[in-house]
Amino acid sequence: MTDRLEQAVVPATGVVGRREFVASFAAGMIAMLATSKVVAQDALALHDLPFGILSRIFTAYIYGYAPVAAWATERIQTAVPDANTVGGRAPVNQFAYSKKLATPSATTVIRPNADTIYTLAWLDLNEQPMVISLPAVPDRYYLIPLLDAYTNQFNSTGTRTTGNGPGDYLIAGPRWSGRPPPGITQVIRAPTPTVWVIGRTLVRGPDDLSAAVAITFQYRLIPLDKYGTDYVPPSNVPVTNPEPQFIPPEGQPATAAEGFAEPTFFQAMQSVIAANPPPLNQRPLVASFRAVYANTDLLTAQIVKAAQAAMNAALTASAKTVNEWNYQLGIGTYGEHYALRAGVALFGLGAVNEEDAVYASCHTDATGAPLDGSKGNYQIRFPSGQLPPVNPQAFWSITVYDQNGLLVENPINRYVAGSETGLVPDADGSVTIHLRNTAPPSSIPQANWLPVPDGPFNLTLRMYWPDTAALNTYEIPAVQIAGL
Repeated sequence: MTDRLEQAVVPATGVVGRREFVASFAAGMIAMLATSKVVAQDALALHDLPFGILSRIFTAYIYGYAPVAAWATERIQTAVPDANTVGGRAPVNQFAYSKKLATPSATTVIRPNADTIYTLAWLDLNEQPMVISLPAVPDRYYLIPLLDAYTNQFNSTGTRTTGNGPGDYLIAGPRWSGRPPPGITQVIRAPTPTVWVIGRTLVRGPDDLSAAVAITFQYRLIPLDKYGTDYVPPSNVPVTNPEPQFIPPEGQPATAAEGFAEPTFFQAMQSVIAANPPPLNQRPLVASFRAVYANTDLLTAQIVKAAQAAMNAALTASAKTVNEWNYQLGIGTYGEHYALRAGVALFGLGAVNEEDAVYASCHTDATGAPLDGSKGNYQIRFPSGQLPPVNPQAFWSITVYDQNGLLVENPINRYVAGSETGLVPDADGSVTIHLRNTAPPSSIPQANWLPVPDGPFNLTLRMYWPDTAALNTYEIPAVQIAGL
C-alpha cells in the first residue's frame, strides 16, 4: 500500500487568494498533524475552521474518496453481460472467477498476488439478501472478506472465521427483516446495501492451479428467493457502461480517472452516500456537505493535492518500519479515520483487516541502499524457528516486483517464495531465500532461489492469518547483500 505513495505537495508560494490559502494551510496542518495525536482525527476538524465552503470541500473530498473509489471500481467491474465475457468481471450479484495465476503479462493490477486466485463479486442487497454457498475446502487456505460501500471490512468467511467445511451464508442488507430459511449456516448483516466480495484462494504453484480453480467454481451466489433451487445466474444481463469521467487510462486503477479531480466527483459522492447511508454517528458531518454539493465548481487542483497529502500523512502515521520493511497497520476497518481510509483507497483499494492479512514491503537493503539486481546478489535469512508467524492453516510468501509494481520475467517462472513453495532449511535449521538475477551455484538449493530483475526491484511479504506476534513483536530479517 505505501509502496505507491506519491508526495502531493502544495507549492510554497505566497497566498494569492482564498483557494490557494486554504490549500496551503491544509498542507501545513497535515504536516503538523502527522506528528501529533490529532492525526487520529485525520485532519477533518478542518471543517470547523473559519475557511467556509472551501475547507468543507477539502473535508468532503477526503470523506468521499473511498466510497467513490469503490463505486467507480464497481461500475467498471460489473459492466459485462455475464461472468464469462471478460475475465475478472461479472454482473452485479454474480461471482467473477479467475482461472489463472498472475504473471508478468498482467499489467492492470499493481502488486498482484501470485499465489492466490480471486473470486470477486459486487452485491446489491436492496431487493433481497444473497446467499454465499461454499463447499468443503479441504487442506487449502481461503479468505472471502466482505466490504461495505465505504470499504470497511465488516465480516469474512473462510478458513480463519468459518472453517473449511461447507456452509451457506445469508448476506442481508440493513433494511431486511425476514427470517432465514432452513439450511442457512449464518446470517451476516451488511451495514450498506452495496457489498464488495473479494475472495482469495491459495494456489500452491502451477501444478495446483486446476485443483484450486475447481474449488472456487463451487463458490456460488444465490438470491434468497432462489435458494434451494438449481439456480443458474442469468446471462445477457443489460449492461450499463461506466461514466466516461470515471474510466481510468488503460492499465490504471479507477482512482486514476479524471473524475477524481473534477467537480463531478461530488455528484458521484452524493449519489453513493444517498444509496448507502453512513453510520448514524457520521451523519451530522455528512449533512454538512450539502453546501459542498451546491458549490462543486470550487474544487481546485490545490485542494485535491492537499487532500492527497492528508492521505499520505495518515498512511505514514499508521505505518511501522522494522529492518527496512514497512508494515501498514490498522487498516481494513476505519471508523472515523477518514484520511487513512482515503489513503488506502488511493494506494491499495480493498485492503483487509490485519486479523486476516498483514503486508510488508521492502525497497532497500540492510544498509539503506535501494534494491537493485544489477548491483549484486541478496539474501533473506530467517533464523531457526523465526519464519513469519502465521496460523498453521494459513501461509506466508514473499513476492518480487519491478519498480512499476509488476511481476518480473525470469527463466524459471517463479515469482514467490514462502511456506508453500518447498523452501529447504540450512543445516542449522535456518531458512535462506536467495535473491539473484542469475541461477545460483549448486550449493544453493534451487527451491530457495527467488529470481530478481537485472535492475531495481522491491519485495512484498504477505502473512495470511498472522499470529499476534506478527502484529507486535516479530521482526522480519533485513535483506542482506550476499556474495557470489
